[in-house]
Amino acid sequence: MGELRRDVHLLRNLVTFEAVCRSQNFTNAAADLGITRVAVSRQIADLEDGIQQKLFSRMHRKVVLTAAGEEFANTVNPALDEISHALNKYRHDAGGSRLSVTITTAFATFWLMPRLVDLGSRFPDLEVNLVVSDRYLDLAAENVDIAIRYMPAPPEGDDWVRLMREEIFPVYSPKYPIRTTLTAPVDLLSERLLFLSGQYRPEARWGHWFKVHNLPQPDEKNGVTVNTYINMVQAALEGQGIALAGFPLMNGYLQDGTLVRMTSIEPLMREYYYVLNRSPRKAVTRLFYDWLFEQAASEGYGNSVFR
Repeated sequence: MGELRRDVHLLRNLVTFEAVCRSQNFTNAAADLGITRVAVSRQIADLEDGIQQKLFSRMHRKVVLTAAGEEFANTVNPALDEISHALNKYRHDAGGSRLSVTITTAFATFWLMPRLVDLGSRFPDLEVNLVVSDRYLDLAAENVDIAIRYMPAPPEGDDWVRLMREEIFPVYSPKYPIRTTLTAPVDLLSERLLFLSGQYRPEARWGHWFKVHNLPQPDEKNGVTVNTYINMVQAALEGQGIALAGFPLMNGYLQDGTLVRMTSIEPLMREYYYVLNRSPRKAVTRLFYDWLFEQAASEGYGNSVFR
């Protein structure tokens, strides 16, 4: 430790050395580190002076490691990586009661958010950072602990677990003025339907639903077209038409009677919601993970819920 205290002024220069090794260019290394090229050059010169070794040969547009530089890099750079990993690990764990969860907009709005009251009452010290996005995020870059995603199949290589399966069927508000008895699929051809536009899969749209039931395609001009799932649900809640939605997102509305379903029609089974626990060693992450599956099981999906 005495020698380390003697050379502590060189530690910063080791980070600069590693950046130059990666970029093979002082200017690019300076940009990565947020300092000037002159500062990079000075720090490398100080490091070379401190260890009495020439580390780089200056070329026209790049620098290359000398033999001594290669040997130095093989020792120093892995050690810097280990330090970086340790800092990230303990910085991440230092949150203690905090965890980060990424979810889609619809799942956050209609399923998770209403249940966070229960989570907060049972675990008041738990802090949940919701990263709401309909894009597939870089989970490592975003420091995500738990990811919940709706998809046909999970990516290979990660331990994704099925949470729930979506079931869809016609739903509408008691405020909606029905025109038929709504006892058969064909009745919907005479009703006002809510159509989804935008980047949604065909299985989520009325066209696919009518095809499955061997019925002609409805004319969208006779209904209401919206460009997001949330807007479609809002329009249904206001009684503007009949939507194609269902379990698990509409559970709360169906249970309290805000929305009703055509009970004579079997639901269409769609994809699963999958969960990935990226921080299984964190106590708070395990707590949230178990609570999540407990909530799913309480919905009474039967075979739709997996552990």
